[in-house]
Amino acid sequence: QMDGLSRADEGVRLRLELAKTKDYLTINDVQLLSGYSASTIMRRIKSGHLKALQNVPRGRLLFKRSQVEGWLNNGRG
Repeated sequence: QMDGLSRADEGVRLRLELAKTKDYLTINDVQLLSGYSASTIMRRIKSGHLKALQNVPRGRLLFKRSQVEGWLNNGRG
């Protein structure tokens, strides 16, 4: 039981470290870095507090890491 939990924690830690090195983040990366749910992140996009890039309509949202870090450091909106 504990071994499975520590493996899961290690997976989250590794994904978090990877997210910190990417120039563009997925919504999952932003969730890891911020602790917010996807729906909260979507509300922040709609309210203009966070900017997302989308290359095609209804396609995957990408976030510039520098903008996400700025958002997180400025009170999160």
